[in-house]
Amino acid sequence: MNTPKQNRTSILNIALCSVAVIALSLSLFSGCVRSKLPLANISVPLPTMEPIRNLFGSYREGNFQNRDWDDAFLAMHQKLTREYPFTEWKELDWDGLYEAWAPQVQAAMDAKDNAAYYKAIRSYLYAIPDAGININTQETYRNDAIGGDFGFSILPLDDGRIIVVRVEPGFFADMAGLEWGSEVIEWNGLPIAEALEQVPLLWGDAPAATRDCRILEQCALLTRAPIGAKALLKYKKPGSEALWTSRLEARRDFYRTLHDLIPEGKVISEFDAPFESRILDGNIGYINIHCHAATLVMPFPARAFRTAIEQFTKAEVKGIILDLRGNAGGQDLLAVEYAGHFTQSPLFYRNLVAFDYDKGGFALNEEESLTIEPKDPYFGGPVMVLIQHTTRDSGQALADSLHQLPNVALIGFSGTDGSWSYPGGQITMPGGYRVTYPIGRYLDSTNAIRIATTSNMKSRVTPDIDLPINMDTCAEFFLKNKDLVLQRAIEEIKARNK
Repeated sequence: MNTPKQNRTSILNIALCSVAVIALSLSLFSGCVRSKLPLANISVPLPTMEPIRNLFGSYREGNFQNRDWDDAFLAMHQKLTREYPFTEWKELDWDGLYEAWAPQVQAAMDAKDNAAYYKAIRSYLYAIPDAGININTQETYRNDAIGGDFGFSILPLDDGRIIVVRVEPGFFADMAGLEWGSEVIEWNGLPIAEALEQVPLLWGDAPAATRDCRILEQCALLTRAPIGAKALLKYKKPGSEALWTSRLEARRDFYRTLHDLIPEGKVISEFDAPFESRILDGNIGYINIHCHAATLVMPFPARAFRTAIEQFTKAEVKGIILDLRGNAGGQDLLAVEYAGHFTQSPLFYRNLVAFDYDKGGFALNEEESLTIEPKDPYFGGPVMVLIQHTTRDSGQALADSLHQLPNVALIGFSGTDGSWSYPGGQITMPGGYRVTYPIGRYLDSTNAIRIATTSNMKSRVTPDIDLPINMDTCAEFFLKNKDLVLQRAIEEIKARNK
């Protein structure tokens, strides 16, 4: 017969063995680490939570790929609602966005329609006017939607007219007799302004943050459709009031018209220089900054930039042109270094307020604060900064920072792209769709948000010298290949030297 002490020992051993069995069972599907059970000094594998997170999805890491489509969409919505840094600034109605697209996600899930599910997610994201938001593009779906082109491109003039600025040889528009400079009146029976407003923008490279970017995207996407689709175009030829009607068919063109209206800038690889410099006729310095990054060709761009300024000052140039058109941005530290050569006193560059899980919300990150410090050599002559809607990220922050100086002017046809933010948010949805989004906002010295547009979708970095978009300037640009913005900057520097 066992004593009470023996009974207690037996019960304890049974309990410890039960815990060990449970731990061993959990380790079969959850991963494990070695640990010793208290009292018994038995080393057993205990489960870790990482594989469990992978199985059910981690909210903090945005891993929702193993959830049902509707549940993953709700989790994405909740995460964006909490972490997106411009909700009040852009006056976003998150509830309205969810109510608009959740039924489409549910319908896609019920029908097991992967394409409809992806389009619903993308449409939800593209309703947020911020170019910092992105979802990886499914090429098959995009090709099905806009893989065809009707053979011409259009552009809005300042007076509201929409004109044809390119006709592709051999396409249906060309064979129908459409000419450069024709004014588009109707598209598929709708007035052109109404037709443009109805163009879905979800196949653009990123959501449009400004009205200028939005109308250019609408113009680029209006003339695209599924391959073989039909369209009815009504237009006026140049110098005539007669109305012409043409029936067109979309043909594959490998997305040529998505990027042929305004040059997007040079695509930079590790084997290209991130900027180029030279002295133009008339003894004017010129630097075309494609991005703020180091490459194999130029591993120390800040030094190379300093060398360029040294060459300009030695040559006693009459002025410097900084070409930021198509500038994709990059490292803010480089933008700060570049700007330092144009100021004799410190200029505040940015503060950062970002979402911090450990602090439970948005908080100032003092380590990310930056100030532009004066650099040698200093250039104090006229500086013309060329911008347009393809001036992005820290490219537009550089332009805006230099704009504080009295000898600097911004020149262009339009303002910058209106999105500048701190990245870092990532969500993985069912199907492996990856969503990235900003989690921080940059502030100026008064703690006001820099660069990013408000709900009015107007760029906050706009030209001092705004070139008109009319028939004459379009003819000079598209037919004669003249760089009117650069030409205007040269003229301004010469005028300031008189």
